[in-house]
Amino acid sequence: MAPIPNSRSERITRMPLSRRGFLLGTSATATLGALTGCAPTDGSQQSVWSTYGVGTGTYNDLAAVANTLTQVNRRQVRLMTSSTGMGRMAPLINGTADLARSGDEYFYAFEGDDEFCSPQWGPQSVRQVWSPQGNYGVLVRKDSGIETVEDLRGRNYPNLVGATSINRKLEAFLNYGGLTRSDTNLVNVSYAGQVEAMKTGQLDALYQNVVGSNVEELASQYPIRWLDLSSDDPARFASWKRLAPIARPGRFSGGAGMAEGESAVNMQYSIPLTALSSRSSDEVQEVVTQIHDNFDRYKSATRDTKMFALDKIMLTPMVVPFHDGAVAFFKEKGVWTPGLQARHEALLDREGRLKEAWPGFREAHGKEDGAPQHWFDWKQENLPELPPINDLPETDAAPTDTQETDA
Repeated sequence: MAPIPNSRSERITRMPLSRRGFLLGTSATATLGALTGCAPTDGSQQSVWSTYGVGTGTYNDLAAVANTLTQVNRRQVRLMTSSTGMGRMAPLINGTADLARSGDEYFYAFEGDDEFCSPQWGPQSVRQVWSPQGNYGVLVRKDSGIETVEDLRGRNYPNLVGATSINRKLEAFLNYGGLTRSDTNLVNVSYAGQVEAMKTGQLDALYQNVVGSNVEELASQYPIRWLDLSSDDPARFASWKRLAPIARPGRFSGGAGMAEGESAVNMQYSIPLTALSSRSSDEVQEVVTQIHDNFDRYKSATRDTKMFALDKIMLTPMVVPFHDGAVAFFKEKGVWTPGLQARHEALLDREGRLKEAWPGFREAHGKEDGAPQHWFDWKQENLPELPPINDLPETDAAPTDTQETDA
């Protein structure tokens, strides 16, 4: 198995879950060796979750949840962080982490695409565990003169290092305005480095969660604008199925730098907690039950932790099956429909076909530079279409252009 890229592990400290106190003092740094090498001595359970870097909205949300489970249920949760998708997924796959909250890499790991289309990896048995709704977009400084996606032509645009999935979303944004990556000046930068790059003039646009301490700090220094994707023209979104299969357009308000009553349409998708299928169903069901039952304890810790509520969970677009333990929980709560079950079973069938085909494909094409495209083409030609879900529960009704998610 490939080694884990450099990552930083974070131990969640005990503190009151006021928003200000939480953001100022969530974690203390520990080395990976210390994190994995010591077991709790008080009989509590220990769990390691991998996620994004400190300061991102994704980290802050997950830290609030982890903090609560540590304090309330004697489940000692520790966070490992990495600025790359592979750095977040590799610990899950090789057993260093129990759960992971990564980007689209969970989807590419399931499919065996991109970095996972290599002899060392291939399709992985990844499962969704808890999928809170999120809103993500491209922002610019108001003094940049950029008001629409079309205005990004010739501007400095992020090419995120080690983040293939987000780069595809960035391309989908450009496609909305009739642009491609070649119409911009691509700047290599890490996800975490975007804010500083914008401050110093190296970037004219960046991609972020619409809330988060780093982007809020940017907005406090420079008025910002979230580029709006409001359109009734489906052609503007035609590339999303290929470039951003986990996303859908969604209207949000309350984002960093937004005035009272202001809203915009951007990408709405989940960065779910994930596990391997081999993780105990009882354990996963216990974790999601704890996340649900203790929601009131952490819902105000950050501006986005309210999205961990059951009625904000995104069950669609389902491109990776849910863990059996999560399915059991959803059935118990009455939000798992026959349509969701049919899609879930179709994904399990897809996984079986992928794993059956992979050894032969790896032998024939695994070391070729064009292997990812060959693999993609094989899937297009040989795998059946996934069934649509026509009986969504009220908790996951697809948003319209007039619905606000108040992210």
